[in-house]
Amino acid sequence: MNIVCNVLALLIVFGAIYLSYSTKILKDPEVDHPLYGKIEMYSFARTQGLWWTTLIGACFVIGFGANGEVINLNATCLVLLSIGVGTTAIGGIIDTPKDDDNATDGVIPQNIFKKRIPHFFRDILSDSTGITVYRYQALIFNLIFSIVFLVEFLENISNSKMEFPVFEKETLGLMGISAATYLGMKANEK
Repeated sequence: MNIVCNVLALLIVFGAIYLSYSTKILKDPEVDHPLYGKIEMYSFARTQGLWWTTLIGACFVIGFGANGEVINLNATCLVLLSIGVGTTAIGGIIDTPKDDDNATDGVIPQNIFKKRIPHFFRDILSDSTGITVYRYQALIFNLIFSIVFLVEFLENISNSKMEFPVFEKETLGLMGISAATYLGMKANEK
């Protein structure tokens, strides 16, 4: 059972990676610019949503394989998933073109400076002016939280403590502030 679940967890991770590069799952809606044609960029918001879904989903399956019982998702998991999915949803709303939006009205779409060459890290870290501190900060916090979450989860499993890590509410608040800052600044990018 443990081997099957570990393989399934790997399939979840590799499936997310495969979908990220072979589909538009992580890309913002295509922008039709009069000078550069159709432009498509990777989305930080979508990446964050897929990241937390994949990480917690893979850990959930690994936990089930370790003892044959479902490990309940705790408040930490739910808050991290909510931040990831909420950032994806609100980011999508911000990126939805309005009827009065027009590519020729002088508004420069996000990341237009790179023209048509998609580059994952450049896309998720940049707005129309280039790489920004608030996007970099959000990426760093997501990476740090992910590493801590995964290490604590694996330590719990190896010590037969079948539970997800618990982050203090202040720590989760920091993650929420990071996501809110990203979304607030994103709303002002256009």
